[in-house]
Amino acid sequence: MIVINNETTPCGCCGKPPAVVYCDGCQRALCVSCRTFDLWGYGCGHVDSKAFCPSCLRDPAVNPYSGFPDD
Repeated sequence: MIVINNETTPCGCCGKPPAVVYCDGCQRALCVSCRTFDLWGYGCGHVDSKAFCPSCLRDPAVNPYSGFPDD
């Protein structure tokens, strides 16, 4: 997860600044309202945090842990 450290980058979903993080799927800049965090656990006690835009969150090819059924 890559954090954005400025107040001018607009969100790639809604267009409002400031974006605060890039989507781990499509790399669009995301604001606080448009991002969704997910935790991916693996191994013995390891967890990675991921940030997704709404479309990547629901896409099982990008986020296999989404829990959303195929449409």
